[in-house]
Amino acid sequence: MKVLPSGVYQYRFIVDGQWKYAPDLPWTQDDAGAAYNILDLQDYVPEDLESISGFEPPQSPETSYNNLFLGSEDYAKEPPMVPPHLQLTLLNLPSLHMEIPPPLSRPQHVVLNHLYMQKGKSSPSVVALGSTNRFLAKYVTVVLFKSLQR
Repeated sequence: MKVLPSGVYQYRFIVDGQWKYAPDLPWTQDDAGAAYNILDLQDYVPEDLESISGFEPPQSPETSYNNLFLGSEDYAKEPPMVPPHLQLTLLNLPSLHMEIPPPLSRPQHVVLNHLYMQKGKSSPSVVALGSTNRFLAKYVTVVLFKSLQR
């Protein structure tokens, strides 16, 4: 048995060499669409404090870190057309053909209050406009579909 400090943990199982999650337990998706189960541990005060052994994390070896300087080839690379965190908007998520679709994950703060446009891949005559806004702890995403033909 391992004593874990209080917090929220994400976990998955390896079944036949593939990552799986238990759909009957609480679960969520990360930004890339991978499903994880959630374990939320609250502070617990046992009756007999002497019966629980303490947990000390092992020290990280100092040789595992380095401060290497970047080479000229690192500076010669062209930047991406779109920053990678902007590719994870609702318009770019792969569609999951499931009977019960999973809940959408909380959007990243960098995609809030931006207008995104995507031309349809299956029907190029349609364009989708999307925007995500936040009000307190709630997120609202509006997606408008518009025909390119007049």
